[in-house]
This record gives sequence, structure tokens and C-alpha cells, in this order.
Amino acid sequence: MRQGLQLVLSREARIRWLGEAGDGPTALALTRSLQPDVLLLDLGLPGLDGLDVMQAITTEQLSTRVVVVTARQDAASVRASLSYGAHAYVLKTDDADELIGAIFSVAAGGYYVSVELASVFERESTADREPLSSRELDIAARVGRGMASKAIGRELGISEHTVRKHRENIARKLGLRNAAELVAWSIRHRL
Repeated sequence: MRQGLQLVLSREARIRWLGEAGDGPTALALTRSLQPDVLLLDLGLPGLDGLDVMQAITTEQLSTRVVVVTARQDAASVRASLSYGAHAYVLKTDDADELIGAIFSVAAGGYYVSVELASVFERESTADREPLSSRELDIAARVGRGMASKAIGRELGISEHTVRKHRENIARKLGLRNAAELVAWSIRHRL
């Protein structure tokens, strides 16, 4: 799998492969020493699983952003990864363009969730939820495209603080817990 990823990513001039690891302790040690902008991380690593690696990255306040690349498609794994600090969740079955798009989105400060997983965040009961305003829908669509609050504010001619407030309202109205869930919701609703 790692050789295949390296081959795919070697075709993209803006991506540089710094190293690889077959287990969690080595992945964490390499992340500490190489300090990559983006780490591609599987959840099922021996020695120290992907969630433990993400928890250490967060605890140590490393600036590396994490793209989970895994076969796990269950809601618990997706939610756990996002809560432990993953910035993207991509399936091993996704095509190369989707993986590269996720890497660039994360490197630019955004989030990404595989289109195949967007339905994981669909809530059972949406009838009694407060509808989103047109401005909130505009912002949700831009978050879904991986834009950060600052860029959204520039594009819409509003402050970054106002964008963040709208994002808080969106999350409250939809019952979402983080930006990655908002990305998934936006994809699911084709924004």
C-alpha cells in the first residue's frame, strides 16, 4: 500500500515524500523528527494505532496535519479519528485524485471527508432542526470545498470572526461536532 501511495504521489510535483513507517511508534518518531506538513496515517498500525499517534501529535502540539487513509468505513472510526485530530478521512478505495485533493485541502488549512463517507454524518431526525439561512448555506458550501474561515471571509466580504460565528451556528443547528463533519454534511447535501 505504501509503495502504491508513493508512486501515485510522486507524480504530483508539489508533493514531496519524506519517509514511511510500517508501525505506529516509527510513524510518530518520524513525525517528530521530520515535521511534515501532512501525515498520511492508517488507523490499523501495529504497536501504536493511528488514534494513539494522532493523540500524541495533538498532545505534543506538533504542527503536522493528519490525513487518515484507511479501509474503515464505520461511523465510530470516522468520528474517533476526527475527534482525535484528523483533518481528513480518505478511504483506501478512493481514487488518486480524491487523495491528492484531500492532501492539498488539508495542507491549505482545510478539512476533507471522503464522498463515500458523507452519509455517516446524516442524522436520523432532521425534521425538528432549525433551517440554515442563505448566508449559512453559502458558508457551509465553502467549508465543504475545504476553504478556511479567513478565505471565506475575504470571498464574502465579511470578517473571519463573523464566519466563525456562522460556523458555530451551523454546527449547533445541525448537531455537528467539528469542521470535518460540516464538510461531510456539505458533500452529502451537494453544496
